[in-house]
Amino acid sequence: MPQHTRQRLFILLVALINLGLAMALTANGHAGIPLGVIGTALLPLAWLAGRNPAAITDAQRGGDSYAA
Repeated sequence: MPQHTRQRLFILLVALINLGLAMALTANGHAGIPLGVIGTALLPLAWLAGRNPAAITDAQRGGDSYAA
């Protein structure tokens, strides 16, 4: 399994755990909304993780990110 697929699945797992915990906390009268917001924010990140694995960044080319 490619690394970007594993990354997507891991982020998706964390997002679903956050959403499930938020639902359980909210159902029991506790503040679960922040976890729900975090879980919802992670869903697009799971989709975008590894979208273009062939793109080479400056760090991978050996360059630095500092201005000259």
